[in-house]
Amino acid sequence: MLRIDKSTADTSLRLPGEADINISFLLQVLRRQRWVIAGVTAVFAGLATLYCLLATPQYTASAELLIDTQQNRGLDILPQLGGVLDSGMVDSQVQILMSERIAKAVIKELKLVEQAKEEMSKREGSFLSRTLGVVLPFLFKSDVASDYELERRQISTFLRELKVKRVGPSYVISIDFRSPNATHAADVANQVAEAYIVDQLESKYQATRRASVWLQDRINELRDQALSADRAVQDFKAKNNIIDTARGLVSDQQLSELNTQLVTARTSVAEAQARYDRVASIVKQGGINGTSDEVVSDVLNNEVISKLRSQYLDAVKREAEWSKRYGPDHIAVINLGSEIKGLQRALFNELSRIAETYKSDLEISKARENSLSKSLEGLVTQAKVTGQAQVELRELESNAQSYRALYDNFLQRFMQATQQQSFPITEARVITDASAPLAPSQPRTPLIVSAGTIIGLLAGFGVGVWRERMNRSFRLPADVERYLGLDCLGVLPLVPGIAQLPGGQSAFDSSVGIFRQVITDPFSRFAETLRSVKVSADVSIFGQSVRVIGIVSTLPKEGKSTVSANLAQLVAHSGQRCILIDGDLRNPSLTWRIAPNAKKGLLELVLGQATFDEVAIIDPLTNVKFIPAVVPSEIAHTNEILASDKMAALIDQLRQTTDYLVIDFPPMAPVVDVMASTHLVDGYVYVLDWGSSHRDLVINTLQNAPKVYEKVLGCLLNKVDIKAMKNLEDYGTKYYYHKYYASYGRDR
Repeated sequence: MLRIDKSTADTSLRLPGEADINISFLLQVLRRQRWVIAGVTAVFAGLATLYCLLATPQYTASAELLIDTQQNRGLDILPQLGGVLDSGMVDSQVQILMSERIAKAVIKELKLVEQAKEEMSKREGSFLSRTLGVVLPFLFKSDVASDYELERRQISTFLRELKVKRVGPSYVISIDFRSPNATHAADVANQVAEAYIVDQLESKYQATRRASVWLQDRINELRDQALSADRAVQDFKAKNNIIDTARGLVSDQQLSELNTQLVTARTSVAEAQARYDRVASIVKQGGINGTSDEVVSDVLNNEVISKLRSQYLDAVKREAEWSKRYGPDHIAVINLGSEIKGLQRALFNELSRIAETYKSDLEISKARENSLSKSLEGLVTQAKVTGQAQVELRELESNAQSYRALYDNFLQRFMQATQQQSFPITEARVITDASAPLAPSQPRTPLIVSAGTIIGLLAGFGVGVWRERMNRSFRLPADVERYLGLDCLGVLPLVPGIAQLPGGQSAFDSSVGIFRQVITDPFSRFAETLRSVKVSADVSIFGQSVRVIGIVSTLPKEGKSTVSANLAQLVAHSGQRCILIDGDLRNPSLTWRIAPNAKKGLLELVLGQATFDEVAIIDPLTNVKFIPAVVPSEIAHTNEILASDKMAALIDQLRQTTDYLVIDFPPMAPVVDVMASTHLVDGYVYVLDWGSSHRDLVINTLQNAPKVYEKVLGCLLNKVDIKAMKNLEDYGTKYYYHKYYASYGRDR
């Protein structure tokens, strides 16, 4: 048998963590807890099947609605009330379809409240309802509900059975309604689509109507504001004497014309001044000589002067001719000279008169120029004032134009909104009408049963894992090695069906019984396991044979006394000397079974009040010598007795006369006697009750007794259900060969 080498291994005890959940662990859980898993799975599958059998069939009818903005583009009279259709808007339409407004419209159209009233009246009028109402009036009361309560119930039921969802990323909305009646489901689905379209038309009409009312109020307000702005412009013009014409302001036109006249006047003054200066210069020169006549004739254009000049020239010509012909002294020539001088004087006088005329014209031109200059300065001053006023005027005119533009725009919108009310258009249209389904949609029996089976399987695995984790006992030899770091010397199967001995009869007086198991069935698994204990004692981990063997356990009733008696009989039956000692001074159960009538025992032997032969009881069948523990009353300090020198001397003395000493000690958890016996014992055999000994308690007990732990040869799993352990044990482990114990050598 494999053993753990304590010389190199860590002998400290600790609580290891739980095993990781992996494939191997799940397979172990499946094998060990297969009936639990199967039971839980069967329960869930059965419940799912029962639900499918008892559930009322439900039919689901589907209609499809398309939200299409392209179909109304040609009739889009009021585009500002519409918008681009996006994903959020489609999701909003889904919520509208699931709203109470649509639900109320469908319930009202299909008269579902009236139908509910009729069904309630029929139900209350049935014989069963009347009978239950009379017999159990406090449980079955008449359900009288108002129309409002019935409507709220119908709405709640309606919305619970209605499913609206968007079909992928498209603009198609699927409307599903579930009902026990296939035709009713189809009618409701179609009516939901119809109610939605009607609601959209009504909402658009109401929106347009509200917009029209608002626009009308706004138009009246804007009209008043525009009139006030125009009135302010006219008042400002009148106040600041601003007159507009088709060509601009009157003041600007006057200024332009006056400026032109001033330029003309200045030109006239310059011309008059030039003429006057010329005539004045001729007059200043004397005007009597001939040169004057030439200047005047070049400058002036006068009939009188022209005539006088002609006469003057004619006279001069005749004078020249007559002077040449008659001589300068001729009277005719002299008279003609006088005539010429007279003509010159006439020319000068006429020229002087003309000079005065030019002077008068010059004065008039200057006066007109001065007048125009003053008028121009006045107009320029007024233009400056008007220009400053025009800044404010332009602001007033701008406000007036803005109000007028707003008024015109809102007036146009109002006309469009008024026309929009007469167009019953909507973006939604039904593309698939709901029809009565041929097969029920619920319950989905295959899916529900499969899901119930899968859930049951998972729940079963969960229960199995929970049972595995919650089971803190030792069920496998590997558990002993893993949690305690000790060898598992073997498993002792549960031996059922053996009757208890009558009171007062010794176990040695019978050839059968649990205390005779190794004798009555020497080839059993039980006997072979105890042989392995003896082999472990003979080949101990300390390099020498173990002669004093202590049998210990954690708690009472774990089978250590049975193991002690059978081990001693096995050793003695092989021909070796063996002494069995009942070392439990608190509860000597081994003495009660083997020597119930003993008067002296271990205490008397330790105290020297009796000899070995006086207290020893010899088994006639195996020659085992048994030293009982006769305790007349409760002993408080039993540990001091075991730890005393006299007890050590007794054990040394017995070593000299026997081959093996088997001592049945008390359990370690309730009392500390075992820790006081470490100097007496060569090795301990730790008995664990299969499926009952708690791991944490055993570990804690051995942690508190390190000297005992160092001398433990190994552990025995007692009261093992072999069939159950086969389900727990991994395939191929070293303990599986135990199934050949009882048959090996007998099948030939």
